[in-house]
Amino acid sequence: MQDNRLRRQLEQRLRALNVTIPVPLSAEAFCRSVAEARGRPIKLVPWDTTGAVVPCGLWISTENADYIVYEQAAPGILRQHIVLHELAHLLLGHEGAAQLNVASQFQFLDSAMVERVLGRASAYDACEEREAEVLASMIGEQPARYGPVVPDQLGAAAAVLDRFSAALAADRSWRG
Repeated sequence: MQDNRLRRQLEQRLRALNVTIPVPLSAEAFCRSVAEARGRPIKLVPWDTTGAVVPCGLWISTENADYIVYEQAAPGILRQHIVLHELAHLLLGHEGAAQLNVASQFQFLDSAMVERVLGRASAYDACEEREAEVLASMIGEQPARYGPVVPDQLGAAAAVLDRFSAALAADRSWRG
């Protein structure tokens, strides 16, 4: 699928979700907004994935909540993207297909359930990975473009910065 067509389709899906994307963007605040819209908790779980045989992020769906596990040592912008990528899998209704044997690492969940859930939600085909990656990038690019804006504590200053950023993105001639 061409990038422009994929982006248009994902933009339509994102708008249809009717969730608030905060400005400035905060993955945590966006997760709260999605959880509220769905009526189902989303719990963010920092985890050291450097010594494990797992990706730097996972989405685990249980009967009572969704868990987004992310690499705790990742720099802030990367950590935010990891969370948004896993949240994109959730928003797009993706289901994985790989088997991972890391249940003992997730002590906050029942080990039998972790094996079952990780087997379903930890590996995606290339198309699903691409969709999740593009959607996460879209959410991170220009939040005001894709959803209602939540006023933050900076108020007018944030709005000015948002307009300035949008103007720079629209006029690329300044890059030379």
